[in-house]
Amino acid sequence: MSALGLASPLELLDELKRKVRALHQLQFQVLEIVGALDQQGAAESLGYKDLIELFKHSLRWDPRLSRRKLAQAKALCPTVTPSGAKVEPLLPLAAAAMATGDLSEDHVDVVAEAMAGLPAIAEVHLVGYAQQHEPRSAKAFCRELAYRLDQDGPEPKDPEPAQPRNVVRRQWKSGRYHLFADVDAETGAKLDALITPLAKPAPTDLRFAPEREGDAFCEVIDLAMRASHHHIAGGERVQLTVTVDYDKLRAGIGAARLDNGEQIPMHQVRKIACDAAVIPMVLGTRSQVHDVGRKTRTINAGLRRVLVARDRGCTFPGCDRPPSHCEAHHVQHWSNGGETNLANLTLLCRRHHDLVHHSDWQLHMAGGIPTYRPPAYIDPHRTPRHNQIHAVA
Repeated sequence: MSALGLASPLELLDELKRKVRALHQLQFQVLEIVGALDQQGAAESLGYKDLIELFKHSLRWDPRLSRRKLAQAKALCPTVTPSGAKVEPLLPLAAAAMATGDLSEDHVDVVAEAMAGLPAIAEVHLVGYAQQHEPRSAKAFCRELAYRLDQDGPEPKDPEPAQPRNVVRRQWKSGRYHLFADVDAETGAKLDALITPLAKPAPTDLRFAPEREGDAFCEVIDLAMRASHHHIAGGERVQLTVTVDYDKLRAGIGAARLDNGEQIPMHQVRKIACDAAVIPMVLGTRSQVHDVGRKTRTINAGLRRVLVARDRGCTFPGCDRPPSHCEAHHVQHWSNGGETNLANLTLLCRRHHDLVHHSDWQLHMAGGIPTYRPPAYIDPHRTPRHNQIHAVA
């Protein structure tokens, strides 16, 4: 039996982490060589039109991979001007993190893409987040950070952005109806609000998610056909939550946030407000919703509404799931005396709800913010973390 077969799960995980860190370091060294070859004009000196052709023959790299390596090398490696002066890399912090094994190539791609539209000071925040989360979560954080840095939208002197068109393509083909839609964020959020509850899997459901959502979409069509005066199921309209600063709404500036995390411009919010019930929520410091205590285990619609306004989605670190995908979780379990009020509740998606219940992740409230301590095998110091994607800056 090999030595790996005798190791415990934690020992194997530690060894894997060391290997992956070494792999990231080696990948950075590869990028340094690619950057040096580019700087020296190696392709031309060897008779090739560019490095992509050279790598195709010498390394059997696909052109797509070569272009990726070259782009990463340009972002992470210093360059030398014709006069001999050394120029620091475009992303020095990302370069340092990858050199020590803290970032992968996928992380670097996410940071480089985001930094193309952000000021240099943003790199410290992006790299710090990427060092603790997977690339998909880092990409969501990048979008959120870009929004925070431009909450007021375009300057008054800037022209209004062109209104996006709503496009639907329909086609009958071989007895099936093919449908493609590209619509605005408001309409997309409404459709999500209709489909998501109808697409939840039953315990014995063998359908994959696309099939469940397809059946749910067909059910929405049936509901619309049976409805009168645009009312859906029980005479109530579909609820769409829009979180907006009241002063900005009055002034008509900036943007608001839909309950799926997307932002819409203020002129569209004002249109929605013409035909909607406006529910004020009093916010305290750091945009915390004031407590509304409840003495029952069941979380009613009103309490969930303020919970959504505070958490804005799953609060597990790095998760970008919207409120419609989340369940309310008692921080101190109900069975252990925990109350059903805002100070003891948080939103968790199903996957992270299970994780909090069955793993060594510890959840507590710190200053009104759901805060998590990872297991020691993830972070030996168990440094507290919170979700920076949904958090208010």
